[in-house]
Amino acid sequence: MYLPHQNELVKGIFLLILAISGNFVAETLGCKTQKLLSENMYAKHAIIILILYFAIGFTSSDDMMHPFEVGKLTLSIYFLFLLFARMDMTFTIITFTLLAITYVLSTFGAYYKSATPKETEKIKMVETVQNGLLMTIIGTILVGFVIYYKKKYDEYHKTWSFFNFIFGVNKCKSLN
Repeated sequence: MYLPHQNELVKGIFLLILAISGNFVAETLGCKTQKLLSENMYAKHAIIILILYFAIGFTSSDDMMHPFEVGKLTLSIYFLFLLFARMDMTFTIITFTLLAITYVLSTFGAYYKSATPKETEKIKMVETVQNGLLMTIIGTILVGFVIYYKKKYDEYHKTWSFFNFIFGVNKCKSLN
């Protein structure tokens, strides 16, 4: 079974992680923009959603996706990202590695479809492995999120805020 827009899903997630990792160049923006993006969690999440929407539209295959489809895929990826961002480091590394492997497989799949479209066995094998990896990624994210949620809830139960847990805080306690 091949999930619709699976390649766009993987590309969107991968581009989002790379974009956020590129945050270290944010100092090149104007001072007021830096202040807004460093202090306002809503602005940060709005930027994430816009990055996703743009990345999916930019990287989608030759078939144009309807803007509402791009929007639904954007929100799905954003939801998975929120869960991904709230995992223990071990689960984060495992998930990122599986994402990278899935992305490489998607390039093989695209190559086989264009260069050797008659080799349906190879194409089906790549799609099957890719689909299995995607299900594993989603499962890993869910398990990693639940474990991390329980750990943080136990640590902060007296001052617990689900909103802060999901959307983050401006300064992590571990970075002080």
